[in-house]
Amino acid sequence: MKLVTGAVAVAAGLFGVSAASADVVKVGLIVSFSGAFATWGTQFQQAIQAYQSANGHTVKGPDGKDHEIQFIYRDAASAGPDKAKQLAEELAVRDKVKFLAGFELSPHAMAVAETAGQAKIPVVIMNAGTASITRGSPYYVRVSFTIPQLVVPAAQWASKSGFKKIYTIVSDYAPGYDAEAYFTKEFKAGGGEIVGAARTPQQETNFAAYMEKVLQAKPDALYMFQPVGSPSIAFVKAFFERGLKASGIKLMGGGETQETLLPNFSDDIIGTVTTAQYTPNNTFPENIKLKAELRKLFGDKAQADASSVAAWDGTAVIHQAVSALGPNADGLAYVDFLRGKTFASPRGKFMIDPVERDIIQDIYIRRVEKVDGKLANVVIGKVEMVKDPWKIDNPPKGN
Repeated sequence: MKLVTGAVAVAAGLFGVSAASADVVKVGLIVSFSGAFATWGTQFQQAIQAYQSANGHTVKGPDGKDHEIQFIYRDAASAGPDKAKQLAEELAVRDKVKFLAGFELSPHAMAVAETAGQAKIPVVIMNAGTASITRGSPYYVRVSFTIPQLVVPAAQWASKSGFKKIYTIVSDYAPGYDAEAYFTKEFKAGGGEIVGAARTPQQETNFAAYMEKVLQAKPDALYMFQPVGSPSIAFVKAFFERGLKASGIKLMGGGETQETLLPNFSDDIIGTVTTAQYTPNNTFPENIKLKAELRKLFGDKAQADASSVAAWDGTAVIHQAVSALGPNADGLAYVDFLRGKTFASPRGKFMIDPVERDIIQDIYIRRVEKVDGKLANVVIGKVEMVKDPWKIDNPPKGN
């Protein structure tokens, strides 16, 4: 058995002593507010504040008392998994949080499994999309998506749309591997051919050489996966600047065209097809509430996107768990409460898989178009209540 680190050992010893008497339920939110992925911090924080503005900062527990849900924000600084682990240990020991949440990148989420287990803290993952993450700890619950969950519908759409040859370029880390593997598998199953593939460094912003290779391969489309931030913006711009669209190649992806990023692009991006779990133009009651609260708190320029929805929903599941079980339940009791539950959401609805603690949800196929003079993602198809394909392919041992 691996030795417990000093910080985690202290957390294991103190947890349940100091925290047990607390009426305030502290949630440690780990996300980047600076560096290449700084956009995530703002989106998460604004959505959390919007949720609590609309629904209150307190919940009434089974004891009939009001309990405050208090978020403590920590900057992962786009600095990698060691930084995320350090912050998680500090939040467990010094701040005595009852939940951890956030995590825009998979390596950050994966890095806190030991801390969560030793301190018995549920981890609500609000973005990180590597399929296997929730298998890493029984304390993980995901409210965002998995990469295969988005990629399989994309590959199916490409096959049905008559694409025969596709080139894939993904970021060189775990979510990129998921994207490459599942797009390739599904597109080939539909009769298509992958004519080239490449992996790029996680914070790469110079894609000229990659685009030249795609041009030479002459595919029908290029499928991309890049972490949202400066790498994804640079990738999309390079696609158009290097003349790929002009040569007739289509662009496909996922979060690279989310609404907060669209102002970075010219009208060249019109026609780009992506898959996502959310589109801001829907009329679901929770979506109307989310957008109204964002405007009220942060002005007309505040934009709801998939990261906003995950933070809103992550806050909702924490509020509901504390309301049901009170402020001092065991960490796994909170997790077990969420299993199999269905929640109303700005995305429509979602369910927490009762076995995997992962998310089951509708996936939307979207195309960038001009709507009322502005670039927007317009839904052109939907696949209902998609379970993570990786977990279907890799059932838990013993099943």
